[in-house]
Amino acid sequence: MRLSYKILATLVLCACVPLCLHAQRTQPRGRTPTPHTPTTARPAATPQTGVTLSAQDVDLLIAGLGMPAEAQARLGSDAETRKAFLQDLREMFAVAEAGRAAGLAARPDVRLQFELSRAYVIARAYTLKRQAEGATSPAQVVSEAESAAFLKEPGLDQRFAEFLADYRKHDPAGADSPLTDAQLAQLKQNWVQVMISSRKGSAAGLDKERQNKISITYQQARLLASAYFVATMKAQTAATEPEIDAYLAQHPELDPKVARAKIAGLLQRARAGEDFAALAQQFSSDPGSKANGGDLGWFARGMMVKPFEEGAFALKPGEISNIIETPFGFHIIKLEERRTQPGPDGQSVEEVRARHILIAPGGDPAASPREQARGQIEQAKRAKLIAALAQRARINLPDDFAVGATQTAPVPGVAAANTQSATKPAAPSAPTHGRTSPTRRQPVRRP
Repeated sequence: MRLSYKILATLVLCACVPLCLHAQRTQPRGRTPTPHTPTTARPAATPQTGVTLSAQDVDLLIAGLGMPAEAQARLGSDAETRKAFLQDLREMFAVAEAGRAAGLAARPDVRLQFELSRAYVIARAYTLKRQAEGATSPAQVVSEAESAAFLKEPGLDQRFAEFLADYRKHDPAGADSPLTDAQLAQLKQNWVQVMISSRKGSAAGLDKERQNKISITYQQARLLASAYFVATMKAQTAATEPEIDAYLAQHPELDPKVARAKIAGLLQRARAGEDFAALAQQFSSDPGSKANGGDLGWFARGMMVKPFEEGAFALKPGEISNIIETPFGFHIIKLEERRTQPGPDGQSVEEVRARHILIAPGGDPAASPREQARGQIEQAKRAKLIAALAQRARINLPDDFAVGATQTAPVPGVAAANTQSATKPAAPSAPTHGRTSPTRRQPVRRP
C-alpha cells in the first residue's frame, strides 16, 4: 500500500499556522512540518529556485515530519513506498517552484506564512532541546517574565493582529466563526510561546542546524505549492460540463441504468434463495456493512434516509424489499427482526434489524455520477499539469534513502507535531460533499 503524502491532497487542506497555535479550537489542527533544503544550505526565509536533497536530507525530513512508527517502518521496509514518497515530494517541490516563478513568494500573506512556519520550526527545535536538557514544563522553556516583556515590545499588537487575521482566514470552522475571550487569550499565549522560543532557538544557533533548515525550506515550499494551487492550478484543472458529459458517455458504469439493472439481477437471485449475506459481501457498494453481509444492526425511525426507512419498516421478518432508490444508489433490503424498546422518554420505540445490498453508480455511494466524473477528470488534469511542471523543474532527489540512518531518538513527552498531512492518504478521486451512507447508523435524513 502506498504511503501517500499525495501533495494535492494537502495543498488546500493544510493551513499555515503551527499546530500548537490552534490547540484551543474545537480540535487540534495539524500543519505539515516542513522540511526541505538544498544540500548547499541557503537562507530558508527566502526560498530559492531549484531543490537538491541528498539521501541523508530526506531521512532528516522524515525525522522532522514526526511520522508514526508504523509509517516509518513501512517506508523503511518497502522500496516501492519510498519511491512513491520521493515522487510525491518531487511533485510538491515542482508546484512550489511554479508558485515561486509566478511571484507568489512576495505576496504579503505568503510572506507572513513563511515567517510563521520558520518560527514554528525553530520553536519546536528549541523546545525539544530544552526538554532534552531536563525542562519539564512550558515555564522552563519560556518564563512568565519573558512573556510579559515580549508583550510590551513595540509593534507587538500589530504583529499579533496580522497573525490572527491569517489564522481566521485558514480556520476550518470559517472566518466568521467567533472566538471566545478564553480562546483568544490562549491563542495569543501560544503565539507568544512560539515567537519567544523561536527567538531563543535562533540565538542558540538552531536555525543553522541542518535538520531545521530542511524543515523550514520544505514547509515554505508546501506553502508556495498551496498558494499556487489556489491561485492558478484549481482553475486550470477544473472540469467543464461538456467534459463531464463526454466522460459519462465513455463510462457506462456510471450510468444509473446500469446500476439499477445490476441490483435487479441481485434481487432475482436473492428471491430465488441465494444467501443474501453472501451476495452483500460480494456485490454491495456500502463499505460500512459489506463485510458483515449487509447487516445494519438495529435502527429506529429517523436514523436512515426516508425512502430506505419506509422500505425497511414496511417489511415482515424474512421478506426482501423491491428496489429502493436513495441518494446513495439502489438498495434491496432483507428484514431480519422487529422489536419494541423503551425510548429515552419512556415511550415504546419500534426498531428493526435489517441487511441490505447497495449498488451505487460507479461504486461510490458518497458521490453522484457527475461528481465522480468531475473528480476523475480533474484528478487526471492535475496529474498531467504536475507532471509537466516536474519535468521542467530543477528538483534533484536521491533514487532511494534509508529511514532512521540520521535520526535521533525523540524526546520523551514531546508530541509529534504537524504529522497529519504528511501521512494522510491521497485525496479521493471525487469529492464526497459531506454525504453519509445510510448504513453508518447516524441520524441521517435527506442529504
